[in-house]
Amino acid sequence: MILGLLAGAGLLLALTYGAAALYVAELITRSPRRRVEGTPGDLGLRYQEVQFRCRDDVLLRGWFIDSPGARATVVLIHDGGGTRAAADQGLLRLQGDYVRRGYRVFAFDLRGRGESSGKRGHLGSAEQRDLSAAVAFVRRQVGSSPLVLHGFGLGGALAIVAIADGISADAVIADSPCASYREQLYHRWPGVPRRLLHDACWLARRLLDADVDALSPQEAISRAASTPILLIHGEADDEVPVEHTLNIAAATLHHRHEWWTVPGVGHCGAYLDDPDLYLHRCLSLIEQATPARVMAAAG
Repeated sequence: MILGLLAGAGLLLALTYGAAALYVAELITRSPRRRVEGTPGDLGLRYQEVQFRCRDDVLLRGWFIDSPGARATVVLIHDGGGTRAAADQGLLRLQGDYVRRGYRVFAFDLRGRGESSGKRGHLGSAEQRDLSAAVAFVRRQVGSSPLVLHGFGLGGALAIVAIADGISADAVIADSPCASYREQLYHRWPGVPRRLLHDACWLARRLLDADVDALSPQEAISRAASTPILLIHGEADDEVPVEHTLNIAAATLHHRHEWWTVPGVGHCGAYLDDPDLYLHRCLSLIEQATPARVMAAAG
C-alpha cells in the first residue's frame, strides 16, 4: 500500500510538473495581438497594401511605400510585441523619414502580430520564414536594386541571422537585438526555474514549432562578415540589456560591423530620442554600403 501511495504521489508530481512546463511553453510563445494604428497615408505618403504567403502558408500583410528614383529599399522589421506602425518606437514616422530621403520602404507584420495571420509567436524560429518571404516579395518588386534590413528588437535579431544564413542584402541595421533568444528568455522570466524553462522550451519546439535555439545573433554574426552591420542599443534598456549588443559586437571584430550605444535610452528608443542623429548614423552606413554605380543606376 505504501509503495502504491508513493507511486501515485510520484505520478501526480510528474503530471503536475508536465502541466506546468506546458503552461510555461504556451506563455513564452504568447503574442499579444495589437492593432496597426495609422498608415503612411496619415503622413501624406502614397502606399500600397500588400499580402504574401510564407512557405508554410502563413499569410502576412504589410505595405509598400515607393519613392521615385529610390536608390535603395529599406525592409522594416518590427519588435516581437509590436506591429509595422508601432508608435512607441516611432516606426511609422521613421518610414516617412526614409521615404523623404529617397528610399523605398517595405514594412510588414510578423506572424501572430498586427494584421498577419498566425496565433502565437515562435521564439524567432518561424519568424525567420516571415523575413525570408518578405525579402523574396520585395525582390520581385525591385529586382536587384540595393536592399537594407532595418530591424528592432526581435526584428534586429532576425535581420542578423538572415544575413548569416544567406539572404541577400546590402546592409543591416539592428536596433536593440538580443544576443540569443534563450538568454533573452532567461532575462525576461527570472522567476521561472531554469530547469522548468528549459523543459518548456523543449515542449515548445516539439509541440508549437518554436525553437528557442534557432535565433542566436551572437553566434551568427561571424558568418555575416561581408555585410555592413550597425548595432544600436540604449544603455537604459531593461527589456533587452545593452550587454546583448556588446556581446554580439565582441563576437565579430570585422571592420564593416559598427556598434552605437546610446546613454539614457530604453528599449528601441534611440530613434525617438534624437531622430536626426539616428537617421544620420543609419544613412551613413547605407550610403557607404551601397556602391555609387549601383545607386546611380537605380536613380
